[in-house]
Amino acid sequence: MKIPDNFNKNDNGEEATSWNFKEKVACIAAVVIICACMLAERAGWRNSAWMAGSRNGSKKAGESTISEGTIKKTAYLTFDDGPSCLTEKYLDILKEEDAKATFFLIGQQIDGEMAEIIKRELDEGHEIGVHTYCHEANEIYANEESCFKDIMKIKEQLETQFGYDAKLVRFPWGSANGYISTFRENIINKVHENGMEYADWNVSAEDSVGTPTVDSIMGNIRKDFKKYNEPVILMHDSGCNKQTLEALRGVIKELKAAGYGFATLSEREKPCHFLEKH
Repeated sequence: MKIPDNFNKNDNGEEATSWNFKEKVACIAAVVIICACMLAERAGWRNSAWMAGSRNGSKKAGESTISEGTIKKTAYLTFDDGPSCLTEKYLDILKEEDAKATFFLIGQQIDGEMAEIIKRELDEGHEIGVHTYCHEANEIYANEESCFKDIMKIKEQLETQFGYDAKLVRFPWGSANGYISTFRENIINKVHENGMEYADWNVSAEDSVGTPTVDSIMGNIRKDFKKYNEPVILMHDSGCNKQTLEALRGVIKELKAAGYGFATLSEREKPCHFLEKH
């Protein structure tokens, strides 16, 4: 950089002292250094942003990138049709993996030794909900009154046997099944009037359909759970669901690896309902 001929003159045109000359040179050097730092920082930011874009893929206009470090992700493991001869083994795995779950129960199965299993579910911090008393479609869904009686029968049973006030109901085959269609709105209103909420799901293991395997159960859960920050995962706890039991630990570990924690369903920010965005 060339220094102007009059650089070392003061405002009156007189020769500046050597100290003033050095001071001005130092100022220029400082400005050059600051500019260089700003350019380097800007280049570094651009490089960092590009790397982030490469990791996350190209974004479409208006699409935001979900940061796993800032978005809380919680999986809600739910089991229908228990208690059963397998329930304690489910509870063992959940305890070992430090995961909480919600169990929707069949009233007819809460008897004798099974009652002790329900107590264990509650003692270990899990949630229990109403599924059905009998799980017979023609009895439950004969009409609105029979459906409501079925719900209240097991709710009252849980209160009497365990002093537990169930807050969740899961309709057998979900809230959008063909049996309930003619009185769906009315029965949901009655559920709400009695201080309960109904709960569907947005991820299904499909473990009560056909002949499920560990691989099919894992695959059905895997293909959908990452779509949601709060997946509600439907599985089953009947005596015939041995494949679900075998798959459970792998399901939990895969969810953990993807950054999910676990909680009971009543802790979810918003109820999971079919026909609604969740």
